[in-house]
Formats: sequence, C-alpha cells, structure tokens
Amino acid sequence: MSKLKFLILFIFFIQVVPNFLDMLEKELDGLSYNKCIKSNDRPFYIETSAQCVKRNAFLLKEGDSSKCCFYSGKIDPLLFYKKQYGENWKKIFAQSKGYDLNISEEEIKKKLTENIEERNNCQYVMKGSNNILLYESSLTTIDGIVKYDCGEGQKIFNKKEFHPTNKEEIIDKQLIDSFLLSFTEKDCLKSGTNLSDDNYQICWCEKILLSSEGINKKNCFPYRISTFEERLKKEMILDQKYNEKFENKCTCSNNKNKITKGSYNSVTGEIKVEINK
Repeated sequence: MSKLKFLILFIFFIQVVPNFLDMLEKELDGLSYNKCIKSNDRPFYIETSAQCVKRNAFLLKEGDSSKCCFYSGKIDPLLFYKKQYGENWKKIFAQSKGYDLNISEEEIKKKLTENIEERNNCQYVMKGSNNILLYESSLTTIDGIVKYDCGEGQKIFNKKEFHPTNKEEIIDKQLIDSFLLSFTEKDCLKSGTNLSDDNYQICWCEKILLSSEGINKKNCFPYRISTFEERLKKEMILDQKYNEKFENKCTCSNNKNKITKGSYNSVTGEIKVEINK
C-alpha cells in the first residue's frame, strides 16, 4: 500500500463520533465527512475557520444536523511511524532521517518539535459528537491540545480534562485509545479484554501483500462483534476499489476472553470468521 493511501485511510479511520462503529461503517459506504471539504464535487482546501464554518450553510440546506468545525493543533510527527511500523518504528525513522540508531524517542521528539507549526482541518462533526472527536484529535497532537471553532468562536480542548461519564463516551474513548495507542499485538489484544461493553472487540489485523508492490500492514482496529463479517466485507470492497491485493488476517479479543479470527482475500473475495469459545 502506498504511503499516500495509508495516510488517506489513517485519516479516514479516525473520523470518530458517538456510536463510533456505526459511523465508521457509514464512512466505508459514503465518506460523509467529505461534506465539509467539498462543494459540488470539487475538493478545496479549508485555510481558515471562517471558510470551514461557512460550510454549515451547505449542511443545513441538505437537512443535515451535523456541523463543520475548524480544528487546529500541533500534530505529533511520530504517530504515523508508530502506526505504520509498530515496534520497528524508531529504527526505520532514524534510518530515513540519517539519525544514530541509538537515539532516544525524547531526542527525536525534541529535534522534530522545536519549530513545529499548527496543522488545520475542517471536521465533519455529527450532532453531540464534538467531545469524543476532540479527544481523538488531541491524541494526535504533541501537547494534547486542540483549538476548535464550530461557528461560535475559537475554544480549546485539553485531553487531560476529558473524563467521560456516560456509557457511549466511555466505550468510544476505549475504542479510540486501542486504535491510536496500541502499536503491538500484545497491547492491542490486551485492550480488548478491558472493554466496558461486551458488544465490542479489538482486533490485531495483518494485511499480507499479494502483489509485488507495497508492504505488509499490521494495525489495531475496533469492531462490533455482531457486524464483524459485514465490516470485513466492506473493507475488502474498499481494497478492491483501489485495486489493493491483500489477504487480511485478524485476531480479536473481548471482555469475555473469547478469541475471534477473521480474514478476507481481496483477490478471491473469500471471507472467513471463526469464533473460539
């Protein structure tokens, strides 16, 4: 998979809202968050908060109760490498930058963040979802802070001050943490056993390349148990759409200590799900 494709999917998979997996499955069908960055099917760059929140008039015209919110923050430059390369991220990063292989993570961060600038984006925010989406975004910044404007002036979100109390936000926080902060299979599957809701599972998935270009991918993803096979099918269709030839193998854990295995082959179209009771 190309680096550009991975970045697109990385951004795609972190469009987080309450009922996180419901929205994720809808995104697999329609990428509705594009409503805040497209006009008449013409993509354009949102450079200011005024340009972003102006898109709310378009949503109202469509009868959409969601909002376009302008987010800005200092993005952690290491997160992509950790998600892309797992335990080997530091070695690969040091080699790519010409650093000594024994350099510490703290030294790398210092080098990269001394003069780092804020990055902006215009988020599609479903009604009532801003807190959990802001939390997700805060995990991608170096200081845990996100500035945002949904049309009522700029405000600041600090992840240290986010303490969810309702059931939906608690499970969404757990799903987000597992996705963004699990870089190894051990950590990923452990996060599944600690979920507060037994309707969900966390899966360590490896996409094995079946063609001559690209690299194998290993990542941690949340799934709803009841729609696991359906989600795999949608992801396979997305791979096929981009002509990506992969065998995707997932091992999943939940708070019932049950291990589920799922897989698909984007070339043959075969999908398998096995539950070990």
